Amino acid sequence: MTDTQTTETGMTKRDRWIPWYIVGFFAVIFVMDGIFVYLATDTHTGVVTEQAYLKGLNYNDTVAAAEAQSRLGWAGTVDYADNGEFTYILTAQDQPLSGADIVAEFTRPTHNGVDFTVPLLENSTGAYRATVDFPLEGVWDVRVYVTWNQQQYQQADRLIVR
Repeated sequence: MTDTQTTETGMTKRDRWIPWYIVGFFAVIFVMDGIFVYLATDTHTGVVTEQAYLKGLNYNDTVAAAEAQSRLGWAGTVDYADNGEFTYILTAQDQPLSGADIVAEFTRPTHNGVDFTVPLLENSTGAYRATVDFPLEGVWDVRVYVTWNQQQYQQADRLIVR
């Protein structure tokens, strides 16, 4: 009797494998779902916002602070030279702003644990500088925080470090 011949029950020898085909199909689905669950839960390398719910509740405060900042009329310019010199030039109504306390916070958008903060010192009127040693090359986000006469200003920019 060959594979295509029927037995007394009306089944061929190949028909006996049909239940195993169904079991194999679901086994493959189960393995693939396991791989997807692993990838979704254990391989995330991005940065997650801390206390996102509380920050969302305070969104109106953030909007009000941004409007107050724009009324100040301040502007800042970020510059980074390959020798490690980071410069921030701060102006108010197109005039240099001197005597401010400035801190630059550097974050790597794709890596956790390499973020750092550097205070900037005023070298000349309105020009604040610091030597920065980046642990990795590539894209870095910088957020500059300025305090002057009890007024707050902040600016975000992106750098490419080589």
